[in-house]
Amino acid sequence: MPVYTYRCQNCGHEFDRQQSFSEQPLKACPNCNKHSLHKVYRAAGVVFKGSGFYVTDKRKSSSPNGRTQKPKHPEAGEKKTETTGDQKKEAKNEKTKPAAKEG
Repeated sequence: MPVYTYRCQNCGHEFDRQQSFSEQPLKACPNCNKHSLHKVYRAAGVVFKGSGFYVTDKRKSSSPNGRTQKPKHPEAGEKKTETTGDQKKEAKNEKTKPAAKEG
């Protein structure tokens, strides 16, 4: 069962009460007997377990050699160069040409 914190707006008395979800919220203050109680809502504590939740964590590499892959998008401020289909073909042909013999 959850524990709720109540505060009286009249006298400032604050206390905790364990109640089920189906119970109606308390209205009368046990200190001054006025109907001025309100639930106090606070931020819940969060505990992260595992990896990948923090800014300093890095994603595990999916490449077989263990190196991280280059990002698909260029960094901000970098100039993007485009390669045409003909330029790609030339580069591929140069890689597959046999080395020229000196002689």
